[in-house]
Amino acid sequence: MELVEERQQGPFWVTYGAMFFIMAASYGLSHILNPGQAAVNMFYWYMARAAGFTAYLLLSLTVILGVSNTSAVWDRWKLRKLITQMHQYASLLVVPFIAFHLWGLYQDTTIQFTLGSFLLPFHAAYRPFATTLGVLSLYGMAALIGSSYLMKRIGPKTWRSIHLLSFPTFLLVTLHGMLAGTDSGQRWALFIYLVPFTVFLILTSKRMRKVKVRA
Repeated sequence: MELVEERQQGPFWVTYGAMFFIMAASYGLSHILNPGQAAVNMFYWYMARAAGFTAYLLLSLTVILGVSNTSAVWDRWKLRKLITQMHQYASLLVVPFIAFHLWGLYQDTTIQFTLGSFLLPFHAAYRPFATTLGVLSLYGMAALIGSSYLMKRIGPKTWRSIHLLSFPTFLLVTLHGMLAGTDSGQRWALFIYLVPFTVFLILTSKRMRKVKVRA
């Protein structure tokens, strides 16, 4: 996968431009309007929650499309190229919503999250194990996205090897959301996590069976 092909350049710059604009606007307005720290914290708390769920759903879509495509699920309908493009575009959208999630956590002073909380395992005071799963997931996604940018330089074989990280990374992200999220005890939240993960497991099992048959 070439993460940003020529036809994706426009959507890429619009998406990431909008990301930086929203982050800057939220920061500026919270200081200009000065509604009070409690209201600012509530705004960023909602941002962190909404962006976290959105990022997870987009990541789920990305992973499911990728695994189903490599399992030849779409070949019978000749949709492999279309699914590949959908997989690529969904990948572009994951990063901005992860950024919104982290930005919301950082700006919400109810629980202090520092830069070290996002980058260092067991550094956060809030649910350190669950937060560490998120840190490891962040590194996994950075490796996946970075290798996609560098695919022409590192070669398809190395890229495929690195891309195997998508399986443990998705597992870590799912556990992070279920253990760290404030809404994780709600049925609707469990539904959001468990349905995509179950589909992912079914498709992964199907892919592994195909690999064994070829071997």
